[in-house]
Amino acid sequence: MTSRLRPIARVLALLLAIAVGVACGADTEAPSPSVVPVPTCGGLKIAIDPALPCERLAEIAVAAIGSRAPQQLARGVTAIDVVLATCPRNEIPQQVTCGDAQFAQLVRLTFGPGGNGGPIEQSLIVAIEPVTGAILGIENPLIR
Repeated sequence: MTSRLRPIARVLALLLAIAVGVACGADTEAPSPSVVPVPTCGGLKIAIDPALPCERLAEIAVAAIGSRAPQQLARGVTAIDVVLATCPRNEIPQQVTCGDAQFAQLVRLTFGPGGNGGPIEQSLIVAIEPVTGAILGIENPLIR
């Protein structure tokens, strides 16, 4: 399969998995953590060669949250937004370590409703270096 068709095949497989999940789990209340929505991609329009594709950035972000905050991922992911932006610096408190990176892919994972006594964060943002895929940090919008 050519490299241009691989991202399309991934998106089609993801859409098929979502459709099957919706059809099979229509009577469930909470979203399944294994069903991940197709990411929306946007932000600055600059060429960073060879930047990782949007779908791969979403995979990296989901894996990072799965290993560092599995209780969040257990709520299910309702949306993934990938935005290229200047790397956030001078945050208080510092949540992202930019180093030499001028830009970062900010991947916002929005979660389903939390249960009683569970996590309350509506979303978390994983900052990823656009070419290497290195995790620069995870931002919690509630901590600013």
